[in-house]
Formats: sequence, structure tokens, C-alpha cells
Amino acid sequence: MRKGFASSLLVLALVLFVGLLAPGTARANMGHHGMMHHGGPVAFYLMNQDRLGLTSDQVKKLSTLKMTFLKTAIMEKARIRVLHIQTMALMMHHHIDVEKAGSNMDAILAHKKKIMHAYLTMMAGAHKVLTAEQFTKAKKLWREMMMMHHGMMTHHPMPMHHGM
Repeated sequence: MRKGFASSLLVLALVLFVGLLAPGTARANMGHHGMMHHGGPVAFYLMNQDRLGLTSDQVKKLSTLKMTFLKTAIMEKARIRVLHIQTMALMMHHHIDVEKAGSNMDAILAHKKKIMHAYLTMMAGAHKVLTAEQFTKAKKLWREMMMMHHGMMTHHPMPMHHGM
């Protein structure tokens, strides 16, 4: 009886842990499907290239950085999804291969780390492309946009923001 309870508790813990790492969960979406999913502030810089006074060379460099990040993120998220499916299949057995499931979880974390490092590399590169004046202006535009967005959110209920 006690062994069965411990096994059930382990399965529940693994399901919750893997569920928190799954690309489709709300927790995973917060970091990877928000601004980071679309290229983060680099996408913002590109959308505001005229306001920031970006040169065509700067636009090209920023676009390349964004594309490199997005390609990495897409590939790593696919690998994470496959590992998640495999891990869920392992946990459907009466006797779970804990070593394999744990190995899959470690691999999921390694892929998430690759995405985070690619994001950091993209941002560091982007900030080298912008001049100090452009960076200052971008921060000001970002603050204005966020203030406007949060001001709008207090006047409208959440369901009205489907496209955001």
C-alpha cells in the first residue's frame, strides 16, 4: 500500500513538473510566447525604425539577429515538444522508467537554456547596433507604449485584448 502511494505521488509530481515545462502551458507561454516569441524588443526596434532613425544597415543587422533567434527558438521548442510527448508516454506505464523520464526533463531544460542564451545573444547584438541616442529613444518609446497599454487595460476588460 505504501509503495503504491509513493509511486502515485511520484507520478503526480512528474506530471506537474513536465506540465509546467510543456510549451502549451500558461507558465511556459509567459516567457517564450510573449515578446520573446516574436523577437522581443528587437521587433519593437524594427517596427519603430523611422522614429528611431535606423539606417538600412542597422535594419538589416537587427533583422538578421531577430531571424537567427527565431530559428533557434522554433527548433528548440520543437525538440522540447517531442521530449514532452515522449515523457508523457513514459508516465503512462505502470512502472515508470524514472531514469529516462528524468533524462528527458534534463534535456528539456537544456533546450530551454539554449533559447534563453539565443535571446541574450540577440539582445546584446541589438544593443551594439543601436547608437546611445537610439537606445535612449527606444526606451522612451517603450515606456510610452507600456503606459498607454496599461492605461487602456484599466478601461477595458481582458477579453477585449485577444490579439495581444
